[in-house]
Amino acid sequence: MAWIKTTAEAEATGELAQAYASIRQQNGSVSNISEAASLNPRVMLALAELRSALRGPHCALGKLRQEMIAVLTSALHRCTY
Repeated sequence: MAWIKTTAEAEATGELAQAYASIRQQNGSVSNISEAASLNPRVMLALAELRSALRGPHCALGKLRQEMIAVLTSALHRCTY
């Protein structure tokens, strides 16, 4: 849960609702990280695009290494995400 004000997907309207729909279509779900960017739909979409570029199927690291890096990074930052 974010400590900043966010707008939940169910409450979103207009450009934000479209951003949520785009992210849900692309990923199958909307992450808490995406929701934390809900104050600015353009930023939300830009973050989703960056995440896709870094972790997409074209990434030379492969899915297993990407997940290993994500788990290690979360552990080092004591993040339960």
